Amino acid sequence: MNDTKKIAAAAAVVLIVLTALGVGIYQNMQVLAARPGTATQEARKALDAHDLDAFQKYVDTDKLLEQAAEQILTEQINSALTPAAYSTGDIQERYENQLKPDFIKSARAALEEYITTGTVTFPATLTEAQRFLKKSGVASCEIKSVSKPHLEGHVKYSTVIFYNPQMKFGFELELELTESEETGWRITNAKGFDDYYNGYRRALRHKLDSLNIPLVRQIDETFHVKGFTVESAGGDEYGFSQDLTIGIKADVKTDKPLDKVVGTVTLVGKDKRESVAPFTIDMTDAAQGVQTFNVSKTLNPFIKADADAMKHGFRKKDMHIEVTEVHFADGNVIKLLDELPDDLKE
Repeated sequence: MNDTKKIAAAAAVVLIVLTALGVGIYQNMQVLAARPGTATQEARKALDAHDLDAFQKYVDTDKLLEQAAEQILTEQINSALTPAAYSTGDIQERYENQLKPDFIKSARAALEEYITTGTVTFPATLTEAQRFLKKSGVASCEIKSVSKPHLEGHVKYSTVIFYNPQMKFGFELELELTESEETGWRITNAKGFDDYYNGYRRALRHKLDSLNIPLVRQIDETFHVKGFTVESAGGDEYGFSQDLTIGIKADVKTDKPLDKVVGTVTLVGKDKRESVAPFTIDMTDAAQGVQTFNVSKTLNPFIKADADAMKHGFRKKDMHIEVTEVHFADGNVIKLLDELPDDLKE
């Protein structure tokens, strides 16, 4: 396996930065690798020797795993998670007890297996973190460039630019090296894992939008959303959250009996952060024609997009309604794809 493709064996997102520092591709790493004694050169030697202990002397893997988990999962919570609870404690508990341990355990297992054997394997049944790491296309990532480290005070910084050819997006990581009494310099920090997550989500949405065009047309021919209104409906007893009642004006155009319509209410905040809330409309007694269906969304002050709306004032143009499923009474379903088909994942 050549150096350009070695990163393809790293099926955990944290390995992007670790292999960038320890492996890289010869064309872009020659300047760094030509400097004996640097952390990147020694990490490279340890990786070639499949020596995990030596590698960890030059790369603080525990810290980078923590940072990758924090940056990626924070973005996931702020943009994709729809918490049912409205307290910091509930969100923190889910992060600390479910999401973070799963991510770190999965990434650490992949990291240690890759360094010691040069390969990564997955179990038959995947955890949530393993599914993300696998479907996000990290195994196809390629290093495009590595900047020469520059010194600021007692810290060195270097930027690695990547491209994900499977999902077709680029991203960069800023790497930080600090002085170590034992090894001289040690890789201790990396910023940009959140950029990877957001790049993946944008690329996934773009691909799904293209694949879903005929399904969107079918849904629209059955349940056509013509517009919506938004009204405040109070909040919780502590005054933290704010409830919204959304009146969806839709034209029911099918003469086939419906069971339910499923969709999402998406609020876009600053920096394109999104808060997504699902809704289900019972259609068992709905007639044909134009009518209004009420659904709700709770603005959670601990979700950044919601907090933006609560602080700066809600703007209707920042909210989007999407119907994702139409269920007929006879059991037939029209449903938008929410993940790529298996033949498009590789």
